[in-house]
Amino acid sequence: MSKRLRGWLDAYAMFFYPALILLTAVLVLTAGKRWLYAGVGAILLFAFRPGSALHRPTVETCRPWKVLVTVLAAAATAAACLWPMGKLPIWNGEEPGHRNQYELMAETILDGRIEFAYGDEDTLKDLENPYDPNERAEARVYYHWDHAYYKGHYYMYFGVVPVLLVFIPYRLLTGEALTTYHATQLFTVLIIAGIFALFWMAARLFFRKLSFDVYIALSVAFSVMSVWYACAEPALYCTAITAAVALEVWSLFFFIRAVWGETRENRQIALAGVGALLGALAFGCRPTVALANLLVIPMLAAFLKKRSVTWKLIGKLALAALPYVVVGAALMVYNYVRFEDPFEFGQAYQLTIADQHNYRVSLDSATVLRVLNDTANNFFALGRIGTAFPYLRSSSAFANFPILFLTVLAFLPALSAGREHRLGPLLAGLVVTVLVITAFEIVWTPYLLERYRMDLYFLLGLLCFLAVGLWYGSLGEKGRRRLAFVSMSLAAATVVSAFLLCVYTVGIYYPEKVGVIGSLLGLA
Repeated sequence: MSKRLRGWLDAYAMFFYPALILLTAVLVLTAGKRWLYAGVGAILLFAFRPGSALHRPTVETCRPWKVLVTVLAAAATAAACLWPMGKLPIWNGEEPGHRNQYELMAETILDGRIEFAYGDEDTLKDLENPYDPNERAEARVYYHWDHAYYKGHYYMYFGVVPVLLVFIPYRLLTGEALTTYHATQLFTVLIIAGIFALFWMAARLFFRKLSFDVYIALSVAFSVMSVWYACAEPALYCTAITAAVALEVWSLFFFIRAVWGETRENRQIALAGVGALLGALAFGCRPTVALANLLVIPMLAAFLKKRSVTWKLIGKLALAALPYVVVGAALMVYNYVRFEDPFEFGQAYQLTIADQHNYRVSLDSATVLRVLNDTANNFFALGRIGTAFPYLRSSSAFANFPILFLTVLAFLPALSAGREHRLGPLLAGLVVTVLVITAFEIVWTPYLLERYRMDLYFLLGLLCFLAVGLWYGSLGEKGRRRLAFVSMSLAAATVVSAFLLCVYTVGIYYPEKVGVIGSLLGLA
């Protein structure tokens, strides 16, 4: 461990820790109704301290009590994230607006069509460019917001896979339409379960010395970080995103298990086939999230590094990759039937805040500069803090959740020089994938929104978890306890930050709710 890094950890653990305890004591004496939160903060800081006995159990052994704690932690996290989803009328189906497209699409497909039959498609036919929001406004025509419109027909812009996986089966089984936010709740549970399972597997494969409490803290924090926006706006937009993220999280689980967690070749191929199927289906939910399939490349390289390439092995790998071909072909046919272009998912024909009809991927200097500037802002723009509850305003990924700065640990020379961990290609692949997804989002959209970061948070969480695990294994006992304290403190701060950002997002649509929540908590 470098002397400089050890010095920073010592400063955090030995200076900021007692300073926070002192601040907590002041708050207890002066903050009135806020004393409870100050007291909880003090208890957590004491529990997370470097000398805490909590850090002693590791993930090396799988005991029944650890399984129970993991299940309870995942269940509590899921319950906390699901609870607010049904509270707001515009997101829970009471005031559906354009947000019931998944429900309507299920009925449309069951009726044998793929286009919506609203009966008012002709309102846009006389416009020179129906995709120009200014022209639509000037003509004062009625149209269906956030739909794809092509040659006089309305189509669902959002991916069709959630309809096939959830909405149609529910309709056939119950005879009733599934309210959209309930599908988001299902996908959210799958994301949280997947993150806990993925981190547990990674810890057991690579970081057996990792403290069990650090595993739990990071699993909770990165689960909440990955889904917090869906808690505030669960219907439609986040239905597509959470579906794709859930599929990708579990796809990564099966791929990592195939490459590093299994030795029998046929079983590896079977696991990779499941991972490929889930990853392919993600393209039919949200294509930008599905770009996480790029991580298959470094994992395939790691797999082949341990084997001789034979025709038999190539055949098995082709069989494992078959779901990409089958699902990809089906989606291309679906796109062609709608838009006469197998590669068009509907982005160019979306009726939204900007004319996206002529958006193209380009390497001209203006586009390159825009990508560079917006990428920097997407990750590192300064956060915004207010004096009134909920204090935080959504900003960049690292400003929203400073725990992500721990990802740098995976790339410091003191660790990367060893290469014993075998994760170098995967770490590099995660960084490249995050940047590629960001670049496509910048080029394909008028500007980046906070919900688009849901495409990235689960990948950043995995990268950060791997970074902490790698450093944990390289430290001595004292260093591990210090890193555990830092990680768990920042994990707790991540949960608090996600809650405050969720309240802020709710306030965009229901500002009165913020005051009610603040009053109930004694913070407003």
